Amino acid sequence: MAVENNLELKVQTFNPAIAATGIQSARGIYDTQFATVLDYRGQNSQAIPDSDIAARTRTFDFDVTLQQLVPSGGTASAAFTNAWYQDNFGTPLSQYAQPQFAVSFSQPVLKGLGKDVTEQGIILATDSTSAATAEWRQQAENTAAVASARFYVLYNARENLETRKSSLAVARRIHEENQARVKAGVLASFELLDSELGVLARESELLESERAVLDASDALKVFLQDPAPGLLVPTGGIAPEKVLLTAEQATAAAMQKRPELVKARVTVQSAEFSEKVSRNLVLPSLALGGSAGVAGLGSSYAGGLGDMASGKYPEWSVGINFSYPIGNSAAEADLAANRLKSAQARVSLRSAEESVGLEVRNALRALETRYLQIEVARKGVTVAEVRFDSYVKRQRLGLATTKNLLETEAQMVQAKEILSGSLAAFQIALAELYRSMGELLDRHGLRIAAKSIAPKAWKELR
Repeated sequence: MAVENNLELKVQTFNPAIAATGIQSARGIYDTQFATVLDYRGQNSQAIPDSDIAARTRTFDFDVTLQQLVPSGGTASAAFTNAWYQDNFGTPLSQYAQPQFAVSFSQPVLKGLGKDVTEQGIILATDSTSAATAEWRQQAENTAAVASARFYVLYNARENLETRKSSLAVARRIHEENQARVKAGVLASFELLDSELGVLARESELLESERAVLDASDALKVFLQDPAPGLLVPTGGIAPEKVLLTAEQATAAAMQKRPELVKARVTVQSAEFSEKVSRNLVLPSLALGGSAGVAGLGSSYAGGLGDMASGKYPEWSVGINFSYPIGNSAAEADLAANRLKSAQARVSLRSAEESVGLEVRNALRALETRYLQIEVARKGVTVAEVRFDSYVKRQRLGLATTKNLLETEAQMVQAKEILSGSLAAFQIALAELYRSMGELLDRHGLRIAAKSIAPKAWKELR
């Protein structure tokens, strides 16, 4: 319920979806570029100075161009131009159409060469999406851990409430017995004050326990975004089992699955890729280019197009384009910065691995301690119950006061609360161990594919 409904996790869910749009945007470099020009111009001017004779020219252009980037970094294009001219001089060139079709290709052979350079934006956007997904998984693991902790806080609060109810019932029974014994003249009347005070104290403690249950239930309902009315009631008991897991096994699992480490490795990958691209961008620009086409010329469109289609008048070109900034300071600075960022990312990854290893070992030790504390707490309950039963018998024989009896009963209540707290603390520590290993969602059967995360954000828009 928490992974599905928690609002903080829903906020995080938007990030992978936003990052995924970055991939789509980056892939736009391969969108075919279409351009067209439609131009009609006219001019009336004096043909001869100091004369009324006017020269009238009309020009019409209709050009279409398609341009496509290819993974190697080259650019292919196809262009069709269709020029039409007319004037009023009555010469053979006073009206003509001049269509032309050409294809061209330009390929960098140093700077800008290669798929990695061409698709730099796509690769980095993909890495960004992977990092956002890892961050979501980290938040989901944390959310599951908090949900588990709040569940057992509520469990502990309800166990304590039942213990307090039993304690109040015992105090009332003691007070009723004292009343009967005082009435029979076998108990001093001041003992009634002690038993009455014991009842009042336990009634106050019961109110605190009821408040704790309400607070814990409310906190869990808000965290789960549970709209159902009423209190949440944990079901099932706790049967702790010793976890047979070595520090090496737990750490190895964490190194593979912890989302923070996945994200850190993606950061290293992106930094090293950027460094690789920067090495290419330091090189001089050298591009090979070429084009080929046909042209036509006719007194009409049909004639010009037929002339062009005949292929009698081909056009071609081959060339080399070279450029290099003297000093190349900007590219050299970018390379230096990316080398530093790569080194920084690798050190950061090692630091994260050390922190995760320490976290796992701490979680294992904490779980072992919680497990041992349960056994100690159970023995404490047994001792407190035996001691209380002993004082009940002694009090009936007049060998113990009501105050003594209530004090031992309070110690028994405390022992029971320590036991329920130890059981809850063990379960919380167990969840923390699995969270530190990056396996908490898996342990709860929540296997969420990366492709299913972003659609969750789009659902929020509907």
